[in-house]
Amino acid sequence: MRAPFTFAVLVVAAVLAGCGTSTPRPAATPRPSPSPSASPPPTSLTVIAPDGVNFRTDPSTTAQVIQVVAQGVTLPIVSETSAAGGWWEVRGNTATGWVTSNPQDTSTASFQMYQSGGSANWSVLYPSGWQFAQLSTGAISFNGPGGESISVTAGASTAQLPPAAPSGTPTSGVSAVVVYGVTTSLVTFAATSGYLGAVAFQASPGLAFLIVAKGAAATTGADFQLFLDTFKFPLPGAGATP
Repeated sequence: MRAPFTFAVLVVAAVLAGCGTSTPRPAATPRPSPSPSASPPPTSLTVIAPDGVNFRTDPSTTAQVIQVVAQGVTLPIVSETSAAGGWWEVRGNTATGWVTSNPQDTSTASFQMYQSGGSANWSVLYPSGWQFAQLSTGAISFNGPGGESISVTAGASTAQLPPAAPSGTPTSGVSAVVVYGVTTSLVTFAATSGYLGAVAFQASPGLAFLIVAKGAAATTGADFQLFLDTFKFPLPGAGATP
């Protein structure tokens, strides 16, 4: 009678061993979501004002002018301040000084300069990544990567310039715009898609321009305004910037 009892004890022991308490695993620590990284601060700026900007000893319009920095020149940025209208501290070839941060005068975007030469001798800054080409009509076309374009046609008078849009195209707006000191009208047309805008003006005796922009409405209007802000041509009696 001792063998059955022994067998029962072994069975109970095996059952109890199988029901032992296991060590709990620690809960996984949730990983924090990565925070969006801030855009790196700009490292350089380009002078876009047609007649350049003053390079001063301090961030103030009353500070001493070291020199005039010409349009298209790129300078390394040292620091910035929002005081007195906003200024960039930049490093020149021989000195460190300050230039205005007014977006009509300086920009942290990248540009290329086009110089026409010839009797018209106009110039303009256009975004890096754009290409230019001379059309069979004699116009110069600047073409962006998104299909947008800005064309420039020069002539002796506005009467000799081609129409800005096909005959019968209705206008959608007219506003005043200044192109290198000349006040003229910016006309936008009711294009079937995107943006279509143009300016035509007499720059000086014997020199007139038609500038037409086409493309996506979301971007082309801003590109066109910057193009007009940087457009430059000879003026009678024009001299160096004071």
